[in-house]
Amino acid sequence: MIFVFAIIIAAYSCRLLAWFNMGGNYPSYVRAALYLLLFVLWGYSLDQRIIQKPVLHCLRLMDVLMLIWLTLRTLKYEVVTDMTVARYLWYLYYLPIIFIPLLGVYIAIFLGKSENYQLSKKSWLLSLIPAALFLAVITNDLHQQVFVFESGIPGVPDNKVFFHRPVYFVILVWVVGCVCFSIVQLLKKTRLPSIGKRRMMPFVISCVMLLYGVLYLLGFQVVRDVFGDMNVMFCLFYAAIYESCIHCRMIQSNTGYVELYEATTLASCIADQNGHILLRSRTAGENMVCPQEGESIVCPDGMRISAAPVKDGFVIWGDNVQHLTELRARLDENKRKKENNKKKLKDAYLVQKQLYELTEKNHIYDELEEKHKKQTERIKELLEQCRNAKPPKMREHMKEILLLGTYIKRSANLYFLSQEYEKLPQQELRLTIDELVRAMNSCEVECGVVYLTTKPIASKEVERLFELLKTIMEMTISELHSLFISVSDQEMNLSVECMTDLSEIASAEVMVCREDGLWLIRTLIGGEANA
Repeated sequence: MIFVFAIIIAAYSCRLLAWFNMGGNYPSYVRAALYLLLFVLWGYSLDQRIIQKPVLHCLRLMDVLMLIWLTLRTLKYEVVTDMTVARYLWYLYYLPIIFIPLLGVYIAIFLGKSENYQLSKKSWLLSLIPAALFLAVITNDLHQQVFVFESGIPGVPDNKVFFHRPVYFVILVWVVGCVCFSIVQLLKKTRLPSIGKRRMMPFVISCVMLLYGVLYLLGFQVVRDVFGDMNVMFCLFYAAIYESCIHCRMIQSNTGYVELYEATTLASCIADQNGHILLRSRTAGENMVCPQEGESIVCPDGMRISAAPVKDGFVIWGDNVQHLTELRARLDENKRKKENNKKKLKDAYLVQKQLYELTEKNHIYDELEEKHKKQTERIKELLEQCRNAKPPKMREHMKEILLLGTYIKRSANLYFLSQEYEKLPQQELRLTIDELVRAMNSCEVECGVVYLTTKPIASKEVERLFELLKTIMEMTISELHSLFISVSDQEMNLSVECMTDLSEIASAEVMVCREDGLWLIRTLIGGEANA
């Protein structure tokens, strides 16, 4: 701030030197250079301080327009001698005069919005007004609706004697309206109600600027003599207004860290790129150092120190994680107990599973034992008889044992398959009957089979067909001469040559008749037999 006032005082001193004709044109050149330097540095400082990007862009444009304004002023008064060129440089003054207030309106709109916020179409259309006004100014020589010259001809005899026309007053209304709107919106949108009287600073500066403009236009000689450089004065006023907004924190900036650190209760520090602490909060201990990037330091007292890179350095903060550490330990303990309980439950499940499997196996064994009880007892009886039997009789007993064993084997196999499958493939039916046929052939019984099946058969039907074959085999065990089997998708037909009366097996599902000494047996698969 002292540096800024020093530049302004030096520039004003150069104005006084030029006023008293001391030093020739050099004081004017130095003054112009000082003001240009001042606003270049102000633009640089805005880049370093302003956080919100859209607001920063508007302030940058505003600073550029001020530099253009001061450059035009320098060219007009210090360089150009041609009246026409000087007049158009004067017209070009109105580029910053008209557009700087518009940028102030945009800044007021952007405040309080996110960085991704986009101006609405109505806001963009607002820029057409200053564009039209500037077009009217730059073409004033054609219509003279902004300024009218006494002679009626621009530049004759000079540019000094002129009068204001309606468009000029429209420009005044535009400038005053935009300034008032901007300041009111800044006051309404500020998020820091505790800043008190400082909130009025931008408003007071705006009022002073408007008062200066009115007095200057009314031709007050004191104002023109003391503050006669109107271009510089308005640039300084605009810069002062927005600097006061930054100072009052109406516009967010990254300044005020010292006050923040004095007020905060957070343990935090700011370090340079080498990790040297530059600023330390009151609650940050001397042991708080800058950890390596991406790492954290956990102190014995539970304080975790972390760091994150920022522009030109690091921000360091500490948070007490003792409670979290204790909670993590409890979670680890609970996890260990959970894993232990999980293992116990798994072991218990495996034991229970084995128990269920043994129970199921015993149940199946008991069921099969009960189902084949008659056959197993008969096999035991035949084996007992074989001990003292003569070879012919023993051979008969062994044939019967073979047939009974074949039945038990294939019947048990069908039982297990029917528990798992609702329908059995043709292959299972063929394996079952083929094994029975081989056993009967081994027992010197002529036996054959023909398969006409094309699709799977229900498990219950296969069991029923096999039980029918078992019944016939038991009834004709010693008198069976031949057996021929034909199986299709719809029925099973049997041709049996024996002396035994097989009419007893006739039922609703089985049809039995005798022709030419052969017993013909027919049963439908999946339905009842037809007479």
